[in-house]
Amino acid sequence: MSETYGPRERIRKKKDFAGLYESGGCYRGKFFNLIFRPNGLDFSRMSAVASRKVGDAVRRNKARRRARELFRRNKALLTIPMDILVIAKARANGAAFGELREQYQAALLYAARCRPLSD
Repeated sequence: MSETYGPRERIRKKKDFAGLYESGGCYRGKFFNLIFRPNGLDFSRMSAVASRKVGDAVRRNKARRRARELFRRNKALLTIPMDILVIAKARANGAAFGELREQYQAALLYAARCRPLSD
């Protein structure tokens, strides 16, 4: 499986975000919340957001970069194609990448067990 994060793997449309919030499952973690939903495509898609509570622009960008890196490196853990939204928390800035990876992998295992219905 390719370890890239190309344009087709990004969630950009408002209706896709709305569908995630409306009918997606949620994993609440220490460093981020993960909203997920099967997407009916042959590949998974992801987006990351960080509010101003996370910190200044540098910290928000770092949180989003780390979330994209987690998705890119752990695509093989997604058993079915899903849309994933990672919402960073302020604690994510002080976390080691290994801690983030452990929590992300736990979130994906949770998502695989608790698949919400797709549209």
